Amino acid sequence: MSLMSTEQFEKFFEPYAPNVQGFYEAPFWAFSDALVRALMDKHLGVQAGQHILDAGGGTARWALWAAEHFDVDVTVADKSEKMVEEALQNVAKSPFGERVTVVLCDLEDAPMLADESFDAAISTYGVLSFLDQPAAAFDTLARVLKPGAQGMFMSHSLSNALHSKLSRDGVTPEELDTLLNDQIVRWAEHVPPLRVYSASDLRKLGEGAGFEVPRVYGVPLLTYPGPEDFGYPYEKLGFVSNALQDREFFNAALAAELKASERPEWADRGVNLMVHVRKPADA
Repeated sequence: MSLMSTEQFEKFFEPYAPNVQGFYEAPFWAFSDALVRALMDKHLGVQAGQHILDAGGGTARWALWAAEHFDVDVTVADKSEKMVEEALQNVAKSPFGERVTVVLCDLEDAPMLADESFDAAISTYGVLSFLDQPAAAFDTLARVLKPGAQGMFMSHSLSNALHSKLSRDGVTPEELDTLLNDQIVRWAEHVPPLRVYSASDLRKLGEGAGFEVPRVYGVPLLTYPGPEDFGYPYEKLGFVSNALQDREFFNAALAAELKASERPEWADRGVNLMVHVRKPADA
């Protein structure tokens, strides 16, 4: 099922790309980032000097962090021309830019990414939710990772979409039917239709591509953004964002999230989901 036209896709990213950093003025999203980083630190298993793929890496925000934090080379692969333009500008300005390469490509069909060329792969936030053919993208990721390599890939959560639409944002019966049966959500008029997943969906996609799937994580599980925490520039912040401005509370909430992340039965509570995969060493 095709989610959106090329025109819809590029139209969404044209204003989004130059404002990505501004979204993190809401402390909830900085907190979510901290949780993602902590999970990658704990589970991705990369070594200094290795080469990792940032699949759907957009403006290279995460690639530049990974290059510095893990002391690795990073290839950003993204199919949005506008996001690639922003990535090239950000890479050129960064002291770690020499460690980052930017490639315009579609994960569902990416012959320019060589077989077994990466030691790990990441994909943050909603990249998987923009896919027409998720299984094809997972096949690409399995193809380009070296045997024994690991990946951590994120998506929007079906459970959170249902909770948000029913309890906060409002939903028509027709929208609810589409969400339940097709697992497609429309967050706002300016946002294209997006695919949402359960933990079971992500596990099946990973296993279908030949990966071992140690765990699916909810990111975050316990803390939820308010409606105020969307739509930069912010007029005000939600309750959780205000609370997270206190560093002691921030650290306590992060510790609680990491403890909760070890409960696999809670994964579907997440605002987003992150599937941890491993390519078998004998693949």
